[in-house]
Amino acid sequence: MSTAELAAAVRAKAQPVGSEFRSYRWAPTVGEVAARHGLRPEVVLKFDQNTPPLPGIPQVPLAASMARLNDYPDGGYVELRAAAAVYAGLAPENVVVGAGADDLIVLVAQTFLGPGSRAAIAEPTYGLYRIATGLRAATVVEPGELADVHWCCNPNNPTGSVVDPEELVELARSRPDAVVVVDEAYVEYGARSASPWVDDAPNLVVIRTLSKAFGFAGLRVGYAVAHPETAALLNDRRAPAPVSAPAARIAAAALREPRLLDLGPTIVERERVREALVAAGHDCPPVVGNFVWLRTAEPLGERLEEQGIVVRVFAEGIRVTIRRPSENDVLLAALGAEPGRAAGREATVLRTTTETALRLTLDLDGSGLARVATGVGFLDHLLTLLAFHAGFDLELLAGGDLEVDAHHTVEDALAALGRALGEALGSREGVTRYGSAVVPMDEARATAAVDLVRRAHAEVSLTFGSDHVGSLPTSLVAHALERFAIEAGCTVHVESAGADDHHVAEAAFKALGRALGAAVAPSGSGIRSTKGAA
Repeated sequence: MSTAELAAAVRAKAQPVGSEFRSYRWAPTVGEVAARHGLRPEVVLKFDQNTPPLPGIPQVPLAASMARLNDYPDGGYVELRAAAAVYAGLAPENVVVGAGADDLIVLVAQTFLGPGSRAAIAEPTYGLYRIATGLRAATVVEPGELADVHWCCNPNNPTGSVVDPEELVELARSRPDAVVVVDEAYVEYGARSASPWVDDAPNLVVIRTLSKAFGFAGLRVGYAVAHPETAALLNDRRAPAPVSAPAARIAAAALREPRLLDLGPTIVERERVREALVAAGHDCPPVVGNFVWLRTAEPLGERLEEQGIVVRVFAEGIRVTIRRPSENDVLLAALGAEPGRAAGREATVLRTTTETALRLTLDLDGSGLARVATGVGFLDHLLTLLAFHAGFDLELLAGGDLEVDAHHTVEDALAALGRALGEALGSREGVTRYGSAVVPMDEARATAAVDLVRRAHAEVSLTFGSDHVGSLPTSLVAHALERFAIEAGCTVHVESAGADDHHVAEAAFKALGRALGAAVAPSGSGIRSTKGAA
């Protein structure tokens, strides 16, 4: 038998699926979008994933979480189930753990659907319900028809609409021969949960995830709550250990400390974006979630993608994930909407030249989180240190002609950082203005001083003994810092010397970060100058 014949024989053994079955299809990757439209990957913005713009912060040491990677996780997930139970106001016996909400959706379908079964789905909604139903060779029917499973997304994805949980509980009570599944992936953004009723409704299953509000999509952790007997049935049928031990431990700690969730800024930003779209004439109804829903029959998704802006496209409209305010402003501008003033001090810079392409987002009121990828490893390290010591949130993705040398990438990265700083400061009213720092690092010592008044000037003196630190030419560092000061429109003095060039550069960027953090700090007196104007 040939290989092709063997492959055909394997396919023939596959169990039947529903006639309308279509496998899950991810949105195009950054690389695919860039190649399709002749763009640089660094300038592509994805508004299609419905995950937060920043990751959740693990409340347990990562090293401790990873200490026993040679062991299987606790298959009973005692710690995680206990934490989820407290968070939901139930008991551990009510909880079923899964690898994200998706795993639990498939588990429910495997448990309660099969050939000849019927599942009710109200479109548009999350596509996995139809996929899970089709995998069991079950039939999709309209809401209101008799069904074995009723899939209910509340708040709904993608429309953001919400129904009172009492309606869903009444549905479960009126259809005792069916299972009502309530997917509450976005419940933390302002909806009420159906979980308090599961003990009284054995056919009610509520699914939750840590991928959205908690910011842990990469961990793949979800949980369902149900009547203890229903939960036991699902636990009997789930995989032996669907969640890794580190993920389970981080998730349990997050559920124990829900007070650390601060979704207020996301909700405020969601409403700012929605109101701007409405003012521009778009049909953008109120929603509950970390996204907005724009109803349209026009091919807006295609037009946005041509500009490097990726949204989730449905037949009824487009769903747009809320990102950082300055990134959302890029989307609003593409849709002809006037952004209005966002809360906070943030800027996004997109820059494309014949030598480089980059996207940089800077938040002056962050917590020191940085994601930097320029292709110049030591530059990434230095900018990460600067952001951390300044208390800025920084995301910088850049690609350049590194096959020639690092000059353009290094210069453009610091220039973009300076421009973003200037834009984020706005009028510069209400800031401290001056900042200075002295940073010793072993044998090296650096000093930095900053004046945010609008006079672009730089005095940079860095003493290096070699041509490179890693892939970063040391001759570029002073020049790049000068470009930073010019683009930011501020005065910068930096000096650093020592025997180790690595330490000289590190101390300089740490000192500059600390000086910038002090200078941008809010001050009731604002910028003051004897010349009368900043």
